[in-house]
Amino acid sequence: MALIPLKQSATIIRQGAKDDWGNGSEPVEFTLKCRAEETTATVQNQLGEESVSDVSFLFDKLPDIRYDDEISYTNELGVTVKRTPIKIKPIRMPNGKATLTQVYV
Repeated sequence: MALIPLKQSATIIRQGAKDDWGNGSEPVEFTLKCRAEETTATVQNQLGEESVSDVSFLFDKLPDIRYDDEISYTNELGVTVKRTPIKIKPIRMPNGKATLTQVYV
């Protein structure tokens, strides 16, 4: 159980593996419960460059989300945001376990 209520959900779209000819297989989609906050923030990406994020997600524990995945989220008004992550930041407890993962898109 998460430390905070996770009332929203986001769909993670991962491109399929490529074969020897460079053709990709079908993308894999899975849905995770999250908490979405639609705020604009300036964050550093994995390369140390500053980027602007429109939505930040909090996921339970440490889900398998990668920088080349695409995250799709639809809010209560029907507005869909579909972007790749800018920054993936695990939040750990003093014992070292990841309790939440914050993802900026």
